Amino acid sequence: MVAGVFIPELLGNLTETPATRDYPFVKTPVAEGFRGTPRLRPGLCVGCKACMRDCTSEAIEIVQKPPSPSDPPPEEGKKPVKKFQMIIYLDRCIHCARCAEVCPKDAIYLDQEFEVANFTRDALRLVFE
Repeated sequence: MVAGVFIPELLGNLTETPATRDYPFVKTPVAEGFRGTPRLRPGLCVGCKACMRDCTSEAIEIVQKPPSPSDPPPEEGKKPVKKFQMIIYLDRCIHCARCAEVCPKDAIYLDQEFEVANFTRDALRLVFE
């Protein structure tokens, strides 16, 4: 091999802008339609469990919470308000957006967040009340 063959390539790389970015310091904007982390708008959720039923990776769990003694008693002639808790397990989620598609009240949406790695599994669990 001749040593002079690499000189044009070397000079070309010295004058060009870098092809990579300083990732942790310079964030790249995500594309439109990006399916990020699923989130819940608790005020809109009615607890129908459609998202839990259609989640292919079983990453959503909805459980009824028992009434606590501090809750006010229901008004006469009305049913007691059922309280529930939704848990989204990000370590299981495959970001398919099926939960957001089947939600009749648009209570679930996918945000732009994609950096969800963590050291413990408990930190990858989102709890909504």
